Amino acid sequence: MALETTLQVSGAVVIGLIIGLIEMIFVHTDERGLGWFTHAMHAFPVTIIFVFIAMNAPYVLGLLDLASNTWISIGVQVVIAIIAMIKVSGAAAITGKVGETKFHVLIIGILVGTSPYIWQYGLEPILGPLIPF
Repeated sequence: MALETTLQVSGAVVIGLIIGLIEMIFVHTDERGLGWFTHAMHAFPVTIIFVFIAMNAPYVLGLLDLASNTWISIGVQVVIAIIAMIKVSGAAAITGKVGETKFHVLIIGILVGTSPYIWQYGLEPILGPLIPF
């Protein structure tokens, strides 16, 4: 059940775009009015960054000779998911909007935290050969 300990770039971009699209849909349903689009557009790069960090945690832990401990890798991914949840819930609060629902925040956090597993066991066998980089 160990994740790959190589640097994951293409998978992080693909999963980040998918989760960013899901977050954009959630933001549109949570925030009515004209400001939802700019809020949603900033979600794409931030989501890709969170997914990139989560997917490359085993690589960094491998550099520190901690890759053999699965619990440390899972712990790092949980911390990244919690930080992503704080970012999602705080983004609307900073702009003065009502904010996202707890369901929205929870789903995005779970998707970011499990993105390495979603990619490796779900999407990479299907999309991996189609990605040129």
